[in-house]
Amino acid sequence: MMNDNKGFHGSVGTQNEKLIHASLKNYYAPFSDEQEIKIGSFFADAVSEDGIFEIQTRALYRLKEKLRTFLEYSRVTVVHPVVGEYRTLFINEDSGEIVDETPPRKQYSKLKIFDELYSIREFLNDENLSVILVRLKAEKRVYFHGEKVPDMRSKAARKQCLIKTVPLEITEELRLDIPRDYAVFLPDGLSGKFTKKQLCKAARESRSSLRTEVLRTAGIIEKVGEVGREFLYEVSEKERANW
Repeated sequence: MMNDNKGFHGSVGTQNEKLIHASLKNYYAPFSDEQEIKIGSFFADAVSEDGIFEIQTRALYRLKEKLRTFLEYSRVTVVHPVVGEYRTLFINEDSGEIVDETPPRKQYSKLKIFDELYSIREFLNDENLSVILVRLKAEKRVYFHGEKVPDMRSKAARKQCLIKTVPLEITEELRLDIPRDYAVFLPDGLSGKFTKKQLCKAARESRSSLRTEVLRTAGIIEKVGEVGREFLYEVSEKERANW
């Protein structure tokens, strides 16, 4: 995909997003005649015998109108990639030499995943919707002119560079094919009725409001009462039967 410059023009952010998007589109639906298919008034990223595929690198809420249309026609799989680990390479654009590099850094956050899933919560209980959460290892390649490695803390210095985020490897793939698969987000240590605070403590998170809502809208837990100012939840009867 890096050798194909078509469509990779625009801002650095757009270039990076398109490169990851195009790479995953060709990974999950590698045949070009199955890509960019018009369905209703929208174009699907790819269509195969497994249904419609949409690759969305960020802001899943932007898919809402597409999902309303596509789910009427077919099974839909939303692929959402997150860069979980990356290193930065500083490359002299004049010589092509790698001048410096940083150790691998991790930046994965489950809380951000819940932000994204919450934004399409109205569809999480739809049996025709699959979500694939993909964790990537990537390289951030910083191309610069001159002899001095730029200080990336400086906005002015960043503007003088060409920055590309190149996906290298899929390190984890979590497939949520049916609503009950969201039970994977139910933390251990919960029993009987519990509050949002108790779920937060069991998940070892500073906040779990969105995790709670994702579990509730997917039908994994349900509200069963109140204690003081807090709602009480428990694992839904349907999910208990599945266990």
